Amino acid sequence: MTKLRVGLLLLCLGAGALVGWAALQWLTSAGRLAPVLDYTALFSMGAVSVIVLVLGIRIKRSTSGAGHIDPIAAARTLVLAQAAAYAGAVIAGWHLPAVLMLWLASGSSPTLTRALVLGAGGVAMVIIGYIVQHLCKIPPEDPEENADGTVTE
Repeated sequence: MTKLRVGLLLLCLGAGALVGWAALQWLTSAGRLAPVLDYTALFSMGAVSVIVLVLGIRIKRSTSGAGHIDPIAAARTLVLAQAAAYAGAVIAGWHLPAVLMLWLASGSSPTLTRALVLGAGGVAMVIIGYIVQHLCKIPPEDPEENADGTVTE
C-alpha cells in the first residue's frame, strides 16, 4: 500500500476549492446563499473520524501484542483512513472560497463561522487519516526475511 501523498492531498484541496469557488460564483450571482454545509454535516464527519480512529487503535493494539489481527482488516482500515483524509481535504477546499469571500465581504457572520468550523472539520479528518495510517503498520510476518525483499535459498 502507498502512503498518503501530501501532493495528492493538496490536489484534492485545490479541486475542492476550485469547484467550491465555481459554485459560490454561480449561486451568489443568482442571489442565493453561499454553498456552505450545515452543522449537521459535522455529525457525519465526526462519526467517520471516530470510527476510523477506533479501528486504527484496534489495529495498533493488535500489532503491539494484545491480539491477532487479520492483515486484510489492517489494509481495509488503512484504505478507510486514506479515503477519510482525501474527503477531508475536499471538504476543507470546498469551504475555503466561502471563508475568503465572506470574510472579505462582511467580516464576522454566522455563515462565515459555519464555513470555518466545517473547514476545520475537514482538516481534522485529514489529520486523523494521517495518524491512523501510521497506526496500521503491521510488522512483517517473518522477521528473518531480508529487508530488501529478495528471496534467498
